[in-house]
Amino acid sequence: MKTPLFVVAAGMLIAPAALAQSSSEDESAAEQRRNSMDRFFVLSESAAVPPTDVRAETSGDATSQSGEDQAGGLGVSQRVEFVIIKGLSLRAGAELRNTGNGFTPSAQAKYQFLNQKQHGVNLSGGLRYKQVGFQSDGGEMEGVVAAGRRWGQVLGTANLVVGTELGQPEGDIEGHVGLGYLLTENLVVGLNTRYQHEFETEKVGKHPGREFELMSGAMVGYNWNIVDVSLLGGYYMPRATESSGPLAMLRVGLNF
Repeated sequence: MKTPLFVVAAGMLIAPAALAQSSSEDESAAEQRRNSMDRFFVLSESAAVPPTDVRAETSGDATSQSGEDQAGGLGVSQRVEFVIIKGLSLRAGAELRNTGNGFTPSAQAKYQFLNQKQHGVNLSGGLRYKQVGFQSDGGEMEGVVAAGRRWGQVLGTANLVVGTELGQPEGDIEGHVGLGYLLTENLVVGLNTRYQHEFETEKVGKHPGREFELMSGAMVGYNWNIVDVSLLGGYYMPRATESSGPLAMLRVGLNF
């Protein structure tokens, strides 16, 4: 009788500790997910690594411009991001646009230096490669810094990106901002803007139209279990044209 009683007693002591640890891990994962809600801003880079080990995203966008050079465009992209170790993620992706380049690959490495739970703010830095850069003349390397924070129901994020064309004296600088409000723990609405401008390039002032690109709009994001859905509708001013027009973007993310 002693052995069964000992086993039962041990089980009664261990079970609460195991349940407490499991509950703590669940709370930590939930908090990480809540504090990385800037992943819903489709124009910006999240200041946090994905809240799970793997995140897959599929995005689509449509634009229509009016003006002397009326044009429109469609685009689709796919990317997968893996959290290799705590705070470090690697991403691979490809993008298809109506430019005649077919699918163009991209890759990124990002490290999260600060997290909101411990430091009060999320802060990440990374390097990104694109086969086709902002000026569509060849490959581009970008340095990315992203910061974000949640204040109760209010969510804010900002990015600074500097890119340089590979093999050519051309580059660009980007600024991204996003501001959102959580209507529920799973539903966020807000505004998102991205601005890109050429700098130190031989082509500045030598092509028609503006030397910058602007995308801006209202967004809504919703999380259901492992699925994230983001929708943005707004305004688009493309580079090297005088046209402008509406913009629509949809992104679906899966967190595993």
